[in-house]
Amino acid sequence: MISRFSRQFSIGLFIVQWVVAFGDDHFSVYPNYEMQKQSISGCMTTACHGSNVPDTEIGQRAGKIWFDRDPHAQAYTNLLTNASARIVSRLVNVELKPSSQEYRDILKAKCVSCHASESAPDTQIAIGADCQVCHGSADAWGSQHYSSEWRALGKSRFDDTKMFNVESLAGRAQVCSSCHIGELNRGGPLDREVDHRLMAAGHPPMHFDFESFSRRYPVHWDTKDEPVGTGSSIGFERWRVGKITSAITKLKLLVARAERATSQSEVKHDWPELTEYSCSSCHHALVQPSWRQSGGVKSIADWDDWNVSQLDSAIRDHSVVELKSQIASLKSQIERAAPDPKSVAINAESLRRWLELELKQVSSTRENAVAIMLPKLQSQVEPFPKFRNWESAAQWYISTRVLSEGLGMKCSVDPIRLLMDDPFTDENRLWKPGPSKESNGPSGFQPDMLGNYNNELLKQLRKRP
Repeated sequence: MISRFSRQFSIGLFIVQWVVAFGDDHFSVYPNYEMQKQSISGCMTTACHGSNVPDTEIGQRAGKIWFDRDPHAQAYTNLLTNASARIVSRLVNVELKPSSQEYRDILKAKCVSCHASESAPDTQIAIGADCQVCHGSADAWGSQHYSSEWRALGKSRFDDTKMFNVESLAGRAQVCSSCHIGELNRGGPLDREVDHRLMAAGHPPMHFDFESFSRRYPVHWDTKDEPVGTGSSIGFERWRVGKITSAITKLKLLVARAERATSQSEVKHDWPELTEYSCSSCHHALVQPSWRQSGGVKSIADWDDWNVSQLDSAIRDHSVVELKSQIASLKSQIERAAPDPKSVAINAESLRRWLELELKQVSSTRENAVAIMLPKLQSQVEPFPKFRNWESAAQWYISTRVLSEGLGMKCSVDPIRLLMDDPFTDENRLWKPGPSKESNGPSGFQPDMLGNYNNELLKQLRKRP
């Protein structure tokens, strides 16, 4: 009998051969970019990370787990589907086939930096976002990381190499958000950005939440120092570190976009970039009466605060006043009818630097989790908040679920599936991209849908001693 692993490997090998047959010059358009291409073929041997024996340590099975269950392993092949072909064709307003040279040129410029490894040989691109996307280019550590001397260095082994420290929550969240939020000016050949033009062509919105993804991600690393469980505080720790890290990544992207708008480059980019604003500001049902107009009609769109909404529950209590002041200042700049890119960059960079310092404190301080979570949850649900948009409501839902579960509370009310799939149900199910409901959800969304859920949380809180 052919194993699932063998079948997938055969399919992967066929795709690699397909790529070679149609061209393998994915990075030849960057002649000045020097990178030693590293194959991961050695990683997948049974002696290293490709073991199929259940009782072996998880590090030896990491490669097989990744190949069998990790959606990143299919990241490049997803670009060869009919759905992706429609996105690319809309992007250039010409119907293209994945086998065409023009199609592959667009993948080079727009997609490969997240959907594959820049450090991999061209014939390995089809394997998708492989080991080096998350762990860094292996040319600095590939021949060292298995030695006992290298392991004995502890965390210092990450200081002088290109290997990313994904053993820390902040390091892992930073690596994830680089693709799932975006990153410009990376120092590599390709930027990572999903702009409004790409989203208008059909790319899903970049609604990333580190804690939600972590719960459903196929674990292929040692978790002895990272206890899991919905009733423990690990969910809160993952959420708060991921929340702050994601905000930092988003602010870096905003700063880079603003600075790009003032550069003298011959390549012109839209400013303001429309993905900086809430999708539901424009994509909503035109009905009357509407809860959107209850606070007065606004002539401009809301800033998309998906990554900064609920930050006050993630940071330290005595930092909340400063946080709100900085966010209000940034909002006042970017929500103008014609935002000045220089002013936006200054405010966003100031908030980013402040959050960097806050993240260091949050990551290094060990506090009583219950003592932190209880007042934060109380402030979240009483009084019932007024939401600016669907995105802020979704973030409120995520944060209250993390806090209430960390306190051992169970809520029977399922208010609404605010995300593609509810990230808090069926945690053992493998995460996979689902139908893009984000742009459709707000059309039927009403803030009072969360009322019963909020009331149940209030009842449980009032019963606590």
